[in-house]
Amino acid sequence: MQTPQILTSQQCLSCRGCCLFHGPSGDWAPRLMPEDIQALIQVTADTSWLQSCDRIALKCRVGDARACAFLNEPDHHCRMYAHRPFECRLYPFLLSREKNAFKVYAHLSCPAIAEFKRSGVWDQHLATIRAFFEKKDVRFMVECGAACYPDYALSPDEVEEVLSFDPAEELWAMRPLLERALSLRPQVLSGRAFVNMFAWKDFFEFRLEELDGHVCVFADQSAGTFMYWPPLGRDIPSDVIDRCFERMSARNRGGSLTRIENVAEEELKYFDPLKYRFERRGQEYVYARAAIAALTGNTYKSRRGEVNAFESRYAYVFRPYEDADFNACADLFDRWSAGRAGKHQDDMYRHMLAENRMVHRLLLSYAVRLGLTGRVVVVDGKIAAYTFGYALNADVFCVLLEVADVTVKGAPSFIFSRLCDDEALAGYTWVNVMDDFDASDLARTKMSWRPARLESFYAVMRKG
Repeated sequence: MQTPQILTSQQCLSCRGCCLFHGPSGDWAPRLMPEDIQALIQVTADTSWLQSCDRIALKCRVGDARACAFLNEPDHHCRMYAHRPFECRLYPFLLSREKNAFKVYAHLSCPAIAEFKRSGVWDQHLATIRAFFEKKDVRFMVECGAACYPDYALSPDEVEEVLSFDPAEELWAMRPLLERALSLRPQVLSGRAFVNMFAWKDFFEFRLEELDGHVCVFADQSAGTFMYWPPLGRDIPSDVIDRCFERMSARNRGGSLTRIENVAEEELKYFDPLKYRFERRGQEYVYARAAIAALTGNTYKSRRGEVNAFESRYAYVFRPYEDADFNACADLFDRWSAGRAGKHQDDMYRHMLAENRMVHRLLLSYAVRLGLTGRVVVVDGKIAAYTFGYALNADVFCVLLEVADVTVKGAPSFIFSRLCDDEALAGYTWVNVMDDFDASDLARTKMSWRPARLESFYAVMRKG
């Protein structure tokens, strides 16, 4: 991704203000996204420059003055200029994450800004940076790394706002209506939640339509449109179903994409079998929460052994997720995904891993705003596992994300059992851990935890 270069290297060298900071914390030191770290690691012999999971280390100068680890002070050149982080490339603009939006500020301490304003080119530079952040791939990158960005509004005397945007504004606006409609009929499938829809928002254009008081969610893509869920309401009238298929068929010109996904088994009764056919897509695994938390009896003997071995072998911390954990969690997913890809040669499975990489980063960034319950396991100062979930209804908690370092023995069993025993889940009877994505090894693992029930889900299509 080509970031607009507003400053010339000559302007930076003549100023000699960048890359120098006051105080040991270096609050203005650039944040690092996972891609920044990976790019720098590829061209450096060690990682002594990495202060934490998201910051470049600072070296002492005089008093409380600090300098970036990559700064060559005699000539003020950056030793990693060609590989510098996104925040450095963006400067003198600053990307800020605030409560319900992203903002771009100009850093007024940069003398080039006053020069641009005097020479009359400032508006031109503003237009360039605004056009950059209008691009869909840029906004997607911003969202998937949102947890890395600070809140520069905390320094109002040093910044000037030039742009504010929320890439998911339309979807957030849909949330109250969707959640009211979802609450009208008991939900048993993990996908029947706003959180699930939000997770896949960059793969589909979601469109809502109300038919006779029923909320219908259509998912548009380049190939056509389908219904993400069956119509939402207390029931599903046959005429509403027929009208939904008519709308999809008209947009798809009768193509095979015309279908309703994420239909629960108990909802099949609403579809006329003379008109529609049903295709089973998979099954979700539902466990008794208290049984997984306790792991008592012969049924859970092996799992209990794994948890006990983990607790005796490692010095660990089990705690809530924080935004500062983003990079470490993203890195853990990439390592876990690489291991999974190495065991599966199937192109479809590998494509699914690539999609889930984006989904995990998006949800890690929006965990707080989405209201997710997130927990991490830290072993020897490093995150060895993370898990996130949400309330599907008053009785069922859904585990949406769970990744563990397979080299840390017992970590997968520990984090799942410990989550089920967490105070935040005390009010739930059941835990839904979603489906197995047609991966036989994952199916075996989920069955080994002895599900209390399996929830099948279907796609519904017209006959003929």
